[in-house]
Amino acid sequence: SPDLDILIRSKNDSLLFIEYHRHFSHSLFFIPFGGFIVSLLLFYFFKNKQSFKKIYLFVTLGFLSHGLLDACTSYGTSIFWPVSENRISLNIISIIDPIYTIILLFFLIIGVARKSSKYFSFGISISMLYLFLGLVQKHRVEQSIQRLAKERNHNISRILIKPTLGNNILWRSVYQSNDFYYVDAVYTPLFRNSKIKEGVNIKVIDKETIFPELGYDSIQRQDIRRFSFFSQDFIYLHPDHKDIIADLRYGTLPHDYKSLWGIEIDLENKNQHVNFRNLRNFKYEEYEDFWSMIKGDFKD
Repeated sequence: SPDLDILIRSKNDSLLFIEYHRHFSHSLFFIPFGGFIVSLLLFYFFKNKQSFKKIYLFVTLGFLSHGLLDACTSYGTSIFWPVSENRISLNIISIIDPIYTIILLFFLIIGVARKSSKYFSFGISISMLYLFLGLVQKHRVEQSIQRLAKERNHNISRILIKPTLGNNILWRSVYQSNDFYYVDAVYTPLFRNSKIKEGVNIKVIDKETIFPELGYDSIQRQDIRRFSFFSQDFIYLHPDHKDIIADLRYGTLPHDYKSLWGIEIDLENKNQHVNFRNLRNFKYEEYEDFWSMIKGDFKD
């Protein structure tokens, strides 16, 4: 599986695993090699039942679909490595979406039970329509945010719009206007107009000048650049934690600043790697608020 890249870790460099997750193993150029390696292993066990050519075909298609589907999420996937290091994130489906998974699993089970490939084809077609729906939903959300920014007299220089966990009707919007990020939640049901819950605004930081004590060439300055690249440059100083630079793409709730992860800066040891910090701290009230927002109930 391409996701075996999660095993690439270092005790001394805690950013290594986020740097290489969804990296070369998900690249379009790595697919033939990854498919070949896995096919060799599978052929050893199934050589009496399937030809190597057939195993290689389906394994390679699996690698291809895996990388492309990951690129549809918000995490970022290096599908054009080594030609380009850019992490592609189309933001049209949540990293975890049970509806999409259930569609594929349902038709897979029926297809196996009835020994008919037409169910596989039908399931893939429905799943592609679901991805297209995500694209439409994203466009609707962006239109709503553009109208909101106009009402605020904001000029948007950068914008990120992504679905929240497990659905495509509640979205998180982050845009930059001048020196601030503006975070908002957008509820967009399929056949009704959008509703917006206005969220926080956070000061933009410069990865080259934040914590000037680190200088230009220190290891921690380089780590800030690495984390900023991973976060698509949506980084900020977390108000609730000392010396933490966090990833504003993700929040506990779609309109807040409580990021899921960040890096901890140690000004006393600028030539040692930063510490990657998991900031997840979900509370029962936040689960309640999230489910209320998915239903369009935006409490004050």
